[in-house]
Amino acid sequence: MPNSFTPSEQLDLYCRFCKKVMPAQLERSIAGTGRTLDRESTFEYFCTKCRRTVCYLGKDLWGAEDNDQSDDGPREYLAKDHYLVGEVIKHKSFKDKGTIVGKDIGTPNRILVRFEKKGLKKLVEDV
Repeated sequence: MPNSFTPSEQLDLYCRFCKKVMPAQLERSIAGTGRTLDRESTFEYFCTKCRRTVCYLGKDLWGAEDNDQSDDGPREYLAKDHYLVGEVIKHKSFKDKGTIVGKDIGTPNRILVRFEKKGLKKLVEDV
């Protein structure tokens, strides 16, 4: 039986229509394995300004159970690792930390990170 997953109700996400990071609210969840919401489920968020939506799989979202793992501080960015929207990372070269506010699926996958000093940057993941 799959482990249940509870996504964040509200996230700061990059809105492609507003062209900036905006608060986004969870609108609905689509369970992929019957009635249990897990990391394979799809979660739809809407921008609180323009009301446009974006969908993420649970495996790409920071959830309530992930907060227990963040006690060590932000994770060091490595291009080979997989990251979650809402996760805080630190970048060694930038000497800065930031929050992941979006993802682009492709070859390679990219994450959109809002750094405290450097602003919005795209970085690769899963290479």
